[in-house]
Amino acid sequence: MPEARANESTKITMDVGTVYDFFQSLAVLQSPKKFAVRGAWASGMLARLTPESRETLSRAKHVLSYPMHYLPSLPQPKNVETLLWSLAQQEPVARLQRLACTWLVGTCGWTEVFAEVADRGRWSETDLTQLQKAADRLEKAGKPLPDERLTEILDVWADAKAFSEAYLSALRNYYDVFFREEEKRIVPTLEAAGARVADLAEKISLPDLIEEISAGIRYESLPDMKELILAPSYWITPLMLTVQLDAQRTLLMFGARGADDSIVPGETVPDGLIRSLKALSDPTRLRILRLVADRSMGAAELAKSLRLRTPTVIHHLGALRLSGLIQIRMPEAKAKQKACFSLRTQAIHDVMSTLEDFLSRSDKDEESSTKS
Repeated sequence: MPEARANESTKITMDVGTVYDFFQSLAVLQSPKKFAVRGAWASGMLARLTPESRETLSRAKHVLSYPMHYLPSLPQPKNVETLLWSLAQQEPVARLQRLACTWLVGTCGWTEVFAEVADRGRWSETDLTQLQKAADRLEKAGKPLPDERLTEILDVWADAKAFSEAYLSALRNYYDVFFREEEKRIVPTLEAAGARVADLAEKISLPDLIEEISAGIRYESLPDMKELILAPSYWITPLMLTVQLDAQRTLLMFGARGADDSIVPGETVPDGLIRSLKALSDPTRLRILRLVADRSMGAAELAKSLRLRTPTVIHHLGALRLSGLIQIRMPEAKAKQKACFSLRTQAIHDVMSTLEDFLSRSDKDEESSTKS
């Protein structure tokens, strides 16, 4: 596992495994619109689960979220069999604590409240008040939680043992009916992406590396951290996810799915091409691209030039970001400047090349790729 270049203090660790996509695929299927995936197909995949598993996983989505923070601690190989074995070895309440209590949750003092509620088998107004105070701190950090969400969380912890067992059973069901086959499909892509990024990490600076794997996010400065764990994910493409594991370590999941690939097995039109063409089909987004092709601009400045509301422009910038057509330059944490946007010229050329390649394929090529 390579470390960063000698002139940087952050250690870079590659963590390649299907276990990240196990949870990320579930996140996509449960929120398909967010990831531009067909809702009917996603619903069909979830329909394979037992009703009990669907209910448990739906409840866990709001209570446990997706426990990415737990995955770096798993032993090799980082696959779902290892995950399920590891979870099965733990006492149910301890298992729930490991999955639900992130480092940030611990710093807010929630872990102790959860343990007390689980021990009593019920929660009180005092417990809710404690969570509300911690939620106020989270809200200042940009992660607000409504009171109804807090009561959902407390209801789970009041029945922690039973919910933990139901959750593990639901994960097994999801693996058996859907992800077991998907795991085989994505392994080569994940391994190739891990090897490529490991090679890049030895050659370029950390800001350059993050810009490359995020398809356009450029940080002027990065927070101090001893270790950055990079995990390729087929299903998170074209987004990325950062998880603060503790005060010194951060996990960054980055997209590994290629421009010619699709989440839906057998789909002949690449996901990336669809996103790009949708982005380019809107006249406002084309005007934004023309403006930022000349120089970097912020959202407010773009709104003024286009005579649109800033939230409207931000919506269009989000679509352009998902398609990888723009670069986002993030200012230093304490700087007064806002994020600036510029055109990724090479990305435009790549879209045209992908479209040309797609249009030049024969029917036999399509049939071959579908069968494979």
